[in-house]
Amino acid sequence: MNTEFYVFGEIQITDKVSEEQVRIIVQQAKALKKEVARLRVDRILDVFEKVSNAWQNPEYSYRKAALEFLPDRIGFSQAMIVEGIKTMCSLLSRDGMITRLNSDLGNKDYLNTWTYSRDFRGYIKTEPLGVVTHVSAGNVFVGGVDSLIQGLVSKNVNIMKMSTVDPVFPVLFAKSLRDFDDTGVLHKAMALINWKGGTEEIENILKQECDAIVAYGGADTIRSYRKNLGLHCKLIEYGPKYSFVMVDKDELQKKGLKETAKLIARDAIMWEQSACSSPHTVYVEGEKQARELMQEIGKALDRWSDEIPQGTVYEDEAVEITKVREMARINKATGEDDYYFGKSGLSTVVYQSHTEFQISCHNRTIFVKPVNSLDEVIKIVEPMGQFIQTVSILANDERAKELSAQLALVGADRFVEIGKMAVRKHGTPHDGSKGISELVRWVSLGRNNLEMDWPVESLWKRYNLDTDAFDYLPDEVRDAVTLARMKNIVDVVREKSPLLSKRYKDITFEDFESFRKLPLLKGEDYKKYLPPAGEGLLCGEMKGGFVFSSGGTTGTPKSVYRTVEEQHFNTVRLGKGLKLSVFDENDRVANLLFAGNMWASFVSFNQALEHTGATILPIGGNHPMETIVQNLINFKANAIITIPSVLLSLAEYVQVHKIDLKIEKVSVGGEHLFKESREYLKKVLGVQKIASTGYTTNDTGAIGYQCEHLVGTALHHVHEDLHYVEILDVDTDEPVKMGEIGKVVVTNLQRILMPTVRYEVGDLCRWVDTECECGRKTRVLELLGRSDDIVIIGGGNITPEVISTAIYPFENLSSHFQMIVNLENNKDNLMVVVEAKEDPFEDNAAEVREAILKLSKELAIMVENGLANDVKVNIVAPNTLLRNPKTGKISLIKDERKMD
Repeated sequence: MNTEFYVFGEIQITDKVSEEQVRIIVQQAKALKKEVARLRVDRILDVFEKVSNAWQNPEYSYRKAALEFLPDRIGFSQAMIVEGIKTMCSLLSRDGMITRLNSDLGNKDYLNTWTYSRDFRGYIKTEPLGVVTHVSAGNVFVGGVDSLIQGLVSKNVNIMKMSTVDPVFPVLFAKSLRDFDDTGVLHKAMALINWKGGTEEIENILKQECDAIVAYGGADTIRSYRKNLGLHCKLIEYGPKYSFVMVDKDELQKKGLKETAKLIARDAIMWEQSACSSPHTVYVEGEKQARELMQEIGKALDRWSDEIPQGTVYEDEAVEITKVREMARINKATGEDDYYFGKSGLSTVVYQSHTEFQISCHNRTIFVKPVNSLDEVIKIVEPMGQFIQTVSILANDERAKELSAQLALVGADRFVEIGKMAVRKHGTPHDGSKGISELVRWVSLGRNNLEMDWPVESLWKRYNLDTDAFDYLPDEVRDAVTLARMKNIVDVVREKSPLLSKRYKDITFEDFESFRKLPLLKGEDYKKYLPPAGEGLLCGEMKGGFVFSSGGTTGTPKSVYRTVEEQHFNTVRLGKGLKLSVFDENDRVANLLFAGNMWASFVSFNQALEHTGATILPIGGNHPMETIVQNLINFKANAIITIPSVLLSLAEYVQVHKIDLKIEKVSVGGEHLFKESREYLKKVLGVQKIASTGYTTNDTGAIGYQCEHLVGTALHHVHEDLHYVEILDVDTDEPVKMGEIGKVVVTNLQRILMPTVRYEVGDLCRWVDTECECGRKTRVLELLGRSDDIVIIGGGNITPEVISTAIYPFENLSSHFQMIVNLENNKDNLMVVVEAKEDPFEDNAAEVREAILKLSKELAIMVENGLANDVKVNIVAPNTLLRNPKTGKISLIKDERKMD
């Protein structure tokens, strides 16, 4: 019977190919090798995405053709064909392909160009093997197309022996790809043909002339292709494999019989059990549990048949199913076994008391067997060795890990939860190998100038701008990496954090939108559930690492816990921002941040400065000003990192004492540096460049950084390789649009010890739609101030809660007050206005001031060190403070400092 063959973009109508035709096809393939190898992988992914989108449309002509012709051809129902099409579309999707490439190769860019490897200290790239023959099997019609997709994305020229059962679907795929191929080359990189299996003359040509053969099939097929293999022809074999299920009785009770049966049945109906990943035998702890589960699986198969009807069962298969059923009847009569026969179709579930692994006759035939313990299964399946592929395990995480480790030693290589056997997660190895990596060869380029940078191996490595490529990747690539990291972090903290395991129970997410189902973490959570105040948030016992503390305006301060690795990861990002914006190896930088009192800034930025190459002067900002100035002069500092209050106090001291001190560069953070203050610093200290220390908080670490093009603004690139940042509406918690103001919520993608998942920072920001001149693609935000009632005075935080607590003991004072903040002599000035209950009133402003400074040690230190003006308190008559005419509310904070 004549059929369509697809040969390098052309359709040929024939029934078979001759030996001579195969020789010509191989020569044509060789002639295409260089042209195909020059394709950019991103363009290949663009074509794949278009094909995927087309096939998702129910009206697409090739999809309709597949649904019309395939059921009679391969025996699957239309519903099963639809499932296969969904699988193909997922395989072709950009996100799926990027995940697969990065998982299999480490970095998809290896396919395009010389890419620097930090471990190798040189350049690495891949080259296609060349001409690859794919021998497809007929059990799962999507399998052949999957093999082609891998061959195409690795830039090989592909020859496929289509399955005799299905020479239709691969050609439909090829035609579709040809229609959307704007490269003009990709669709030519395949020839889809057929010949009678075992034709040695044809197969020997391929074995001798091709660079690789990917063979799917049974034992005879694999043995056949091992013979007479050419010296430089690589055989990539995917032979017969079998899979099974293991059910722990405790987890069965938790999940429930009905839900467990539903998921196992779903795995069994996919591909009518003809895939290597299809379950044949289900091992269950406990005889009673096994019998009950057998019945429920049968009922579940009946229910699934309404959604995905059973396909055609051919006569020889029906005979085998009948034999199984008759034997089950006989054994039940003797009291040993039991069974459930489907109400429609031939689905068959058999309970067997003997535990030997049994291969079913497909078509929804399952054997359920009891064991006393799942450990027994290891010995039962051990003789199968390398024939085991997928094992679905219903057990808790620790038990699943133990069983998987033992089964891996036996030969199994894929372990999933029930219901996931037929779902191949992007990036998962296949039969113990990473498929795409098998289709390339690796080449390297070593250069002395690269290798001499690190003559001695060290655990510590300075930030390297040349190898920092993440920020330049397209949005979709970075987002795919971010989403994968988010899922990993949430999986870990869900398991290890007692608090978050409760909050995240039954919450799953697949994308950024559904990620918002996770509740927000707030500052109060850190105060309440972290030591020493409480327990529940940490993901493990604190051994080694760092413990930092916020200043704490009143009550219990917030603590921050980081492992050594987490601290290092954070400080590399801080250092990156300092290097890109302000400091270099020619600078002598004085660290004038506050040391001690468990504050993080001095320690963290000292480590960060290491990555700039600058000489570091760890002086500290909480010393007498004459000591600081003398050290700056003695060690010839030309740069400073500190908070604005210390910097302005330094300038004032230099001006008053007429000291000749010039500072070229400064990096400031922790509070805003106002326009007048900037002019004052330039005038007195001769400052030429003022940059941000970065957008960072004690709780979260480095969130954003400035490059040289953002210096002098409130704009920051987001550290997207460290944090996922959301900007949400203050009232609705919904994402704001570009340019709209909202509150900042961050998720740390690396920290596990103290989770930072959807943490509400307390700042106001907005996204800025800009293409930065530095070329980085990472998103840019503008920092606008606080979203909560916190005011920064001289680098220290103070909230209305402090004032409320301070005035509460005074019986003559009401609870109505206002905090007025302004600048006086380039220093922050705080005036607290409090209404009395009655008029006339006792003026006890001095006592209130004393109470405020006693409650806020942070503010007291700022005043004591001259970093802020003394707190002023003014007691006024009742109803003096301005009320909102609509709400009657008093604005608690009135900040009169002018922003730039």
